[in-house]
Amino acid sequence: MAKLSKLIENKLLFFGIAFLLFFIPLYPKFPLFSVSGTYVSIRLEDIFVALVVALFGLWVALKRDFSFLKWNLTRIILLYFGIGLLSIVSGIFITKNIVPHIAFLHFLRRVEYLSLLFITYYSFKRMKQLPVFGWIILIATFGVIFYGLGQKFFAWPVVSTMNKEFSKGMILRLTWWARINSTFAGHYDLAAFMVMILCLVISSVMIIRKWWAKIFVIALGMFSYYLLILTASRVSFVAYLLGCLFVLFFAKKKLWIIPFLTFSILGMVFSADLGQRYAATFHIDLSFLSGLVKVKPSEIAEVLPTATPTPTSTPTPGAAAAPISRRVRQAPTLTPTPTPTMEATPSAEYFEPTALAVSRSTDIRLKVEWPRAITAFLKNPILGTGYSSITLATDNDYLRMLGETGLLGSLAFGAIILEMGRRIYLFLSKKETSREGRLIVLGIGGAAIGYFLNATFIDVLESSKIAFFFWIMIGVGLKVIDIESSK
Repeated sequence: MAKLSKLIENKLLFFGIAFLLFFIPLYPKFPLFSVSGTYVSIRLEDIFVALVVALFGLWVALKRDFSFLKWNLTRIILLYFGIGLLSIVSGIFITKNIVPHIAFLHFLRRVEYLSLLFITYYSFKRMKQLPVFGWIILIATFGVIFYGLGQKFFAWPVVSTMNKEFSKGMILRLTWWARINSTFAGHYDLAAFMVMILCLVISSVMIIRKWWAKIFVIALGMFSYYLLILTASRVSFVAYLLGCLFVLFFAKKKLWIIPFLTFSILGMVFSADLGQRYAATFHIDLSFLSGLVKVKPSEIAEVLPTATPTPTSTPTPGAAAAPISRRVRQAPTLTPTPTPTMEATPSAEYFEPTALAVSRSTDIRLKVEWPRAITAFLKNPILGTGYSSITLATDNDYLRMLGETGLLGSLAFGAIILEMGRRIYLFLSKKETSREGRLIVLGIGGAAIGYFLNATFIDVLESSKIAFFFWIMIGVGLKVIDIESSK
């Protein structure tokens, strides 16, 4: 048993996290098992994460090391889980507006995400092991970029979960105007991932000393920025700017700030989509810069044919109509002929003017999703109406928390954020920390800022690919802080 415990502690947990860092970003979101009552499916990544969690549980049982339960952060997380369970009970027996097994599924997903923080913390012992994680992230991100560009320019397949039908594993193709998903569920998820990667890239450029490795990381940053632009996510672009500025400012690279801002903003302005979306948001005409024809907001969207070949349905053979005799004249039928309706298919190309798309996106949040979350909060301000009670999309994770878990759940999650921020702040305020450790924590801190800013307009806390990566990253940051503090 002792040998098995050491094997898990010294190798298997490390290789498990390394595998997840490689597999989760690269594997598309194909459904594995469907769950009745929802179109959220169990996927292969969930199986692998569950295996790693089980391995960690076995190690804790063998070693009987429960020291992590004494952390302030662990106690706050357990409090958050406890309030989540109470909100489910409240939703079942008081507000009576949730399906129990769906609510518990949502709860278990959150446990799954946060468990990776502790597993990552125990997966490595020395700073020399971190470059392995770094190179795996670099290779996986290049794979995400490569596949995303293939979708954009070579019509490679897309697997999306943007609606119920797509989430069944339907293979799609991007139309010329569409925003890329790469291996993620949607373009917003991809944008949130790139925000975190770009913050880590900036800190890595300052850490790496070998010129050839630095070139690889810089190339990764350039392509990641290009993919971020292609997603045309306005909130993710702001999150990228603020997260990276945090890294540059506290790394004392203030001379880099002006070139960084100049390059970033020019890229946004000259973007064929992102710049136009900001222009539509703030009513600025940028058509003379981008070379695009300005489309009036009142212009009606139209369905255009696509050049992508699509399979056509074969009509069911039936009896042929009898030939009409020339001598007998047929009387016209009085049966009305149904008017054919146009249906959008995965290969149909729906063109929507930028101003109309921006207005629609804003209206969905302000008039449907956010009021729905506020209504749920007002039904039970203390505990909310339970997980899954306000459907799958809210596009604001903080309003979702208020609606589903009430004030208690939101305050508990806010305490988790504050405790992480407190530990990062105390570490960065020390003068005796190593340059490498400081830059790693700065990069993770910048990525966390971008992540929580994205949560104001995107449901990133529930997006599995993004949440898995984020909590692994936080586990790395906390372990670096403790390793450096113990020197």
